[in-house]
Amino acid sequence: MGYLICHLIDTNLAGRYFRVIAQYHDHRRFPVMIGSLAPEGQLQKVMGELETPTFALGASRRSQYGQATWRLARLLRREGVSILHAHCFDPTLVGLLAARVARVPFIFTRHHTNHNLRLRKRVHTWIDAWCGRLADKVIAVSEATRRIMTETEGVPGRRVETVYYGIDPLPESCSESIDRLRRDLSLGDRAVCLVLGRLHEEKGQHVLFDALGRLESNGGAPLTLLVGEGPHREKMQVAVRRRGLDNVVRFLGQRSDIPELIGLSRIVVLPSLAESFPFALLEAMSLGKAIVASTVGGIPELVGDAGVLVPPGDPQSLAQAIRKVLEDSRLAHSLGEIGRGRLAMFSPERMMRAQEGIYEHVLGRK
Repeated sequence: MGYLICHLIDTNLAGRYFRVIAQYHDHRRFPVMIGSLAPEGQLQKVMGELETPTFALGASRRSQYGQATWRLARLLRREGVSILHAHCFDPTLVGLLAARVARVPFIFTRHHTNHNLRLRKRVHTWIDAWCGRLADKVIAVSEATRRIMTETEGVPGRRVETVYYGIDPLPESCSESIDRLRRDLSLGDRAVCLVLGRLHEEKGQHVLFDALGRLESNGGAPLTLLVGEGPHREKMQVAVRRRGLDNVVRFLGQRSDIPELIGLSRIVVLPSLAESFPFALLEAMSLGKAIVASTVGGIPELVGDAGVLVPPGDPQSLAQAIRKVLEDSRLAHSLGEIGRGRLAMFSPERMMRAQEGIYEHVLGRK
């Protein structure tokens, strides 16, 4: 039968990370079930398609977390769960309490680095540290995240292990589909800079706007496509208009044609002010695209020498890096090939075998 691992997330969205878990776990030794704090939705639909057991605790707001905790504790006992593995802030707190009630070993993955510290959320930071100290094991998605937990939050180092994300490479798009998309978006033959990420101040788009303004006033900026949605979209659109960058920056919203968008871009940029381990850069590397990004969180560990890294919040350095890669096609090609080579470090199989090694350690200790 194996040891049943129960994964708990907050929303019912079926992200890439949880698809990887559903597809690449050891079905014999460590079968999984993946469910959400939130009511039933997209996650349950996708897990059903992947033939993975799923559940929904029905909590649509934090005032319902008490009930969700008891529901989860009963589920853990009823299903004979061997380990509860939580993800993200709210599921970690609810999961820890439920696991202790059900007397089930508890693990969580820390997906953010210093988000709560940077925003001075003292209660959230205290809860982060408290959960880390009480968990049987914590998985950090980068060494930068691990250092924050052990050196700043006081979580014992023996409790925290780093396991990098793993993804399947994106499929290569044919030249015909890329050309068609370029025509559909009326891009002409302009060089394209692609930004993949949530429209939130943490992603550093305003730093990019300042960098593009400098490039535009010194010979021209690349056409920049912002893919994603978020709470700060309207504020960013105002910032673009104020800088006179309406002909330089386009907001495309959520898109399903990411491989084609990466394929038509000359460079992928991520100027984040805070970051853990961005999937977007892994996707760009899988398609051999040059990267310019900031030196925050796990980005240096991920990118290595496959891109040009700049200090966060420094538009001058960002502008220089973008121009350098755009003007040197051999450099761009070299960076892209290095990125493809690094992707073996971030395979789904490697991620899952590392997680399952941690399960073995916890179960053996128990």
